[in-house]
Order: sequence, then structure tokens, then C-alpha cells
Amino acid sequence: MIQDLADWFEASHRRLPWRESYDPYHVWVSEVMLQQTRVETVVPYYNRFLERFPGLKDLAAAEENEVLLLWSGLGYYNRARNFQEAARRVVHDHNGTIPKDYDTLLALPGIGRYMAGAIMSIGFNEPYPIVDGNVRRVLSRLNGWSEGNPKSLWIAATEMVESAEPRSINQAMMELGATICTFKAPKCTTCPLRDSCRGYISGNPENIPVPRRRKKTVHVHLMAVIDRNKRGFLMQEMNGFWEFPTFDELPAGLFQRQGNCRHTITHHRIVVDVYRGRLGKLKGYRRMAFENLPATSLTRKIHRVIEDKK
Repeated sequence: MIQDLADWFEASHRRLPWRESYDPYHVWVSEVMLQQTRVETVVPYYNRFLERFPGLKDLAAAEENEVLLLWSGLGYYNRARNFQEAARRVVHDHNGTIPKDYDTLLALPGIGRYMAGAIMSIGFNEPYPIVDGNVRRVLSRLNGWSEGNPKSLWIAATEMVESAEPRSINQAMMELGATICTFKAPKCTTCPLRDSCRGYISGNPENIPVPRRRKKTVHVHLMAVIDRNKRGFLMQEMNGFWEFPTFDELPAGLFQRQGNCRHTITHHRIVVDVYRGRLGKLKGYRRMAFENLPATSLTRKIHRVIEDKK
């Protein structure tokens, strides 16, 4: 079974830029970016990030503002801050060489059990397990576990990674979950493990593991006002990112509606009506040129509404 999975990965895996080199730093960059973010979204960010910060020391020496600018649009921005802080600690404590030690990695900001296992197994080819959502689903269906017990999952993942080349088998399980053993409509007929899979044999793999109850969607409606003059946009810096003024209700004044945009953050669905007009003095706001500012995805969507009106 293990060899079938490894052979399938070798023949069928997606060609992704972080698989061109198993440099531990490249692995680390990709895994940080891929947390809660789709592969197709990450690829251009990954390429731009490595072009600007080709090594860990380059990242450690950069200004936070520049790191956040390259991260703008990826979301979950503490990932970038933790990554840079971890890079600085590696430079300070390990002369810029990523430690080939699981416990040392775990002690770095932003690195948990999964991330440490990914760097050790993919970057260093050491037999450390990983369990993300895709691996959880693959192992649960293979073993027929309707409820994913964390301890059992990590034990099973350890057994898998100790039975073959760690780099290959861990990536193979993630790839299988992402492309074949999907949450809905798994492609069991093309799965290299189907003859050993209790989920497939049961005839109802979609219900293994039992789907988790989703949080109730929260709908948010905001008003953004774009106040622009020759000196720039009226904006406020929040946690390193620049934002336009937004309100629950439109303030008093003469404003012209430009359109709207939509944005999703976890279970929040946000609709923003975008207006152009003049605002009075707002505490904490100042005039800024939008180009080359670190800005969230939502802020960039709001700006795009205005640009599309030109």
C-alpha cells in the first residue's frame, strides 16, 4: 500500500514551485503561506516572496513594512510577522541555518506540531509525521474512523512516515487528500489506495469522517468612504496595514455611491458599499498615496471599486 501511494505521487503530483527544491527555507515559506490558503492563491505570492527574500537572512534583515507589503492579500497576517520573528531568531541563535531539530523548531514563533513535522520531513527528509485536514481525511477513510481521534491520527501518520521515504509519503498523503480523496465527491476509482480503504469498501466514503458542524455564517454590512485629494487618500494604519474609513452607518455629508464589493473571512460574509466624498477630520487618519502600501485584500477590493469608476 505504501509503495503504491509513493508511486502514485511520483507519477501524478502537481508541479508546484516549492517542489522544485526541497531547501528547508523554501519548504518553510510554502507551508506558512499555505495555512488556510488555497494553492492557486499562494503560487504567485511564493514566487514574489522568494525573489525578494531568497534566503532566511534576507527575510530577517528586512523591514516589517516590506514583508507585509509582499504579504498583502494573503490574509492571516500574523503568519508573516511570526515568520519574520522566527527568521530573526534563527539568524541570532543558529547563524541563519535552519536547525535540523524538531524541538528547536517547535520553540520558534508560529511553528506548531504540523509545521515542525513538515520542515523536518519535507525539508530534511526525516521521519516526522504531519496531520493537516487532507491527511486527517485520508487516514480516517483508510481506517474507517468516523470520528478523527487526534492521538490515533498522529500514531497512524507516524507509522506511514516511518514506512517509506518521509518526504515522499507525507507529500503523497497531502496530495491525495487535495486531489483525489476530497471532502465532497472523492474520486475513489482513481485512488491508489482504494483496495485497502475501509471508507471505499463501506460504499459511503463522504461521511468518513463525520462532517464537522459548520459555524453559522455571520453577515456584515459596512460603508467605506473614499476621501481623496491631491495629497492622497485619507487612510488609517491598523496593525501594519492601511485601511480606508469604514462605518456601520454612513456619516452625515454628501457622498456619491461608487459600487460595492464582497469579502469572506472564515465564516463572515462582508458586503461593503463604497462611496466617494469628503470627511471631516478623523483621529488617526492621514493622507497617503495608495501605491506600494501594505493593504489587506478587503482594502484592495475597495480601492478597485474606485479605480473601475475612472
